[in-house]
Amino acid sequence: MIRGLYTSALGLSVLTKEQEITTNNLANSQTAGYKQDVLVAEAFPEMLFHRLRDPLEAGQEPPFVGQAPLGVRINSVYTDVSIGVQRQVENPLSFAVREGYFTVQTPRAERYTRKGDFSLDSEGRLVSGEGYPVLGEQGEIFLPQGSVEVDAQGRLYSEGVEIDRLRIVNPGTTWEKEAASLFRGENPQRVEEPQVRQGVIEESNVDPLRAMVDLITTLRAYEANQKVIQAIDTTLDKAVNEVGRL
Repeated sequence: MIRGLYTSALGLSVLTKEQEITTNNLANSQTAGYKQDVLVAEAFPEMLFHRLRDPLEAGQEPPFVGQAPLGVRINSVYTDVSIGVQRQVENPLSFAVREGYFTVQTPRAERYTRKGDFSLDSEGRLVSGEGYPVLGEQGEIFLPQGSVEVDAQGRLYSEGVEIDRLRIVNPGTTWEKEAASLFRGENPQRVEEPQVRQGVIEESNVDPLRAMVDLITTLRAYEANQKVIQAIDTTLDKAVNEVGRL
């Protein structure tokens, strides 16, 4: 009976995190370049198996893991980096890529994004929607007023003269999401054929309908676990306060 409490409590913990992640995905379903997060849970038997398979020193006995209740725990949360729908827009400074990430300069350090809703600031500098300077091979990119074109490799032209090339990279080591559409990492690798498209922006890769269904499923599972805990609590109360009188 107590094991049932542990099982349901662990389930509530996982479901709470899953609800948080799904809600955040839904909130960013209209955020350009957003990549949805996905929770991976594992069952306790898998956890025990993993523990017993830990590498051992010569002659060392497998560590005693004790008895654990059946249940689940969070194994990991990863970011789904699949490409979202690429939609045409009127802004000629909006770009999308098939492969890689744009590089922007934040107050902290260089960061990487697929959110290409760029514009010019008052100094003629190409900046992201958040105001971060977009970086090219030569550093910050300054564009003259007038027509600007970009080719598939990310080279920027004005009146036929090449100005710079967008710095587009692939993930390096320790790649992780920092904000809704920003990533950080070390040792990014330059993409030679990014297939840049002008006047196009990449939408979020969240499917709002599926996310809503997932959220409803999570809420129902949460309610079911709550009812199990309430039922066990009632049974324990009777066992303590009534059975002892017999």
